[in-house]
Formats: sequence, structure tokens, C-alpha cells
Amino acid sequence: GIYITLSSGINAEYGGPIWSDLGKGSVKNFTALGSPTGLISCIELTMLTPDNWMPNKVVVQSEDNKGIHTKRYFYSNYIWMSSDPSKGVLTQEICKQGDTVYAIAVTTSTMKGADADHIWPSVIIKGTKGETETGILVNQNHDDYEKGVTDIYTFPGMKDVGQISCIQVVVRGNGDWLFDTMVVQRENQDPVTFNNADEVFVSKTGENTFCL
Repeated sequence: GIYITLSSGINAEYGGPIWSDLGKGSVKNFTALGSPTGLISCIELTMLTPDNWMPNKVVVQSEDNKGIHTKRYFYSNYIWMSSDPSKGVLTQEICKQGDTVYAIAVTTSTMKGADADHIWPSVIIKGTKGETETGILVNQNHDDYEKGVTDIYTFPGMKDVGQISCIQVVVRGNGDWLFDTMVVQRENQDPVTFNNADEVFVSKTGENTFCL
């Protein structure tokens, strides 16, 4: 199984086990035991099984002593985990990035070979205040990255990067992907469009950086 530890801003910790049947694309809910003493700032995942596992994101909803619920989003470091050191790391800590919501709308090219499967991309959004990395661009029960199709992804719990200047697409699979445009929009602000005018395929080994 897997054990999760939740840490608040004043270093109080509480947690509990997660179900062991975490298949590819599965979503699981669990209740942590303990009394929250502050907003959750970090989580630590610990593997208790030699199986290998890679989380996408963890969403933690906590309740304070006034009954107010708060959600925090923790996006994976995208590394394999296992109690067997030959398969992955035993533990990983993931901390909250921020409270900003970004939406990404990406249109795949219609060129031959533009579509992709099993590439598991994320996007590093860069701006005047730093950078923040999204979760995997994937919609459950949907065939992403198809020719001529615009896919939309929403990521709460991101860092505010200020005025957006660049994006970097991180690809984890062995395929490559050609998109026409990628539009990044912070909640309640104007969208920023990145055009792939040079028709660059993004891949695991490419630089994959696009700037205004």
C-alpha cells in the first residue's frame, strides 16, 4: 500500500494509508485521521509495496474548527515510487505551488504524424514572477492530442507567474507531438497565445520551449 502524511503550516502532521489498488488512470478517495491545525502546505507519500507507482496529483480537502473547507492541489514530481529501490524512490514530498488557476487550450496540427499517444505532457508556464508546472495534460476517458482537435485543461493550485512570457512542454513518453497553438489563460485575465509557427514537434529529448 501507500501511506500519505499531510503537513500544515505549523508543522503538525497527520495522515493514513491509501488503497493499494491504484491502477492506471484510477481516482481514489480516503479520509486522513487527525485534527487539522492549519492549512495543508505539503504532503509526503511513502510506498509500502515493491510494486511501482506514479501519482498524477493529490487533492486534499481539509476542514478547520469553524467548518470551513479548503482544497489544496499537489501535482506530482512524476517519478516512479516503490519500496524496491531498483524500481523507484521510497518517498517523495510535494508542496503546494500556489492558489492561481490556469487553463490551457491546445490545438493539435492536422499534419501527418501530428497526433500522439502515451506522451504524458505537462507545461511549465514562465513569467515575470517565476514559473509553475501543470499536471499532466489529460482528460479522463478522452482521446487527447488528436489531429485538428482542441483540448482544454484546467489546473487550480498553481503559482502566480505574473506576466506570462514563455512555455515549456515536458514530454515523458517516447512519441512526439505537433500542436498548432497553445493558449494559456490565468483565471479572470486575458489569454496568451503561443503559435508553433515553425512546426516544431515536441518530444522527450527536445527543448520544447516557446516564447512570445
